[in-house]
Amino acid sequence: MTTIEKVEKHKLVVVIRTDTPEEAYEAAQACIKGGIKLIEITFSVPQAEDVIERLSKTEGITVGAGTVLKVSEAKKALKSGASYIVSPHLDEEIVKFTKSEGAVSIPGASTPTEILRAHQAGGDIIKLFPFVEMGGLKFLKTIRGPLPFIKYMPSGGVTLDNVSEYLASDVTGIIVGSAIIKQELIKAGDWQGITGLAGAFVQKVKSYSGSQ
Repeated sequence: MTTIEKVEKHKLVVVIRTDTPEEAYEAAQACIKGGIKLIEITFSVPQAEDVIERLSKTEGITVGAGTVLKVSEAKKALKSGASYIVSPHLDEEIVKFTKSEGAVSIPGASTPTEILRAHQAGGDIIKLFPFVEMGGLKFLKTIRGPLPFIKYMPSGGVTLDNVSEYLASDVTGIIVGSAIIKQELIKAGDWQGITGLAGAFVQKVKSYSGSQ
């Protein structure tokens, strides 16, 4: 199964942004215990590439790098075992390099022009960011009219209460952050709490898929 097929199947990509590499690793492990199959470690995490390398050895898990702002960061991430590269913006050089290495490119965009440029540059999936601020699900429905051929991945605003609405919008995947990786749980070392939230999201996706 390709990385894109995994995203299409499992839907949830949990983005982990913490102050220390150990917190990032523990949070990722907590998500994995909850059933999450796709983990994104942001390059704002100190020694992010080391966390990616540790996680990439976990069987059945697909690890990517997020907040990748430079080609040099993409190089570090892919060398460490990342399968996909996520950015909050469009940088054609990052997309080009990622694709040349055989990895999946997920650049960010927030306007029709940016979305189409990101797709034409080679972006496999386009991260809609910041999703809520750009109009949320209404924006997605509108933009899909003229651009139905693009694979979309919203980033922002998803909760346990509305994840079914996101799934109903036929997105390729959904980036989930603070709805699972709650900073108060991180600071308390409450990994079981994160596992519980991750599991609840996974069950929501399974329930939705089962009802289709």
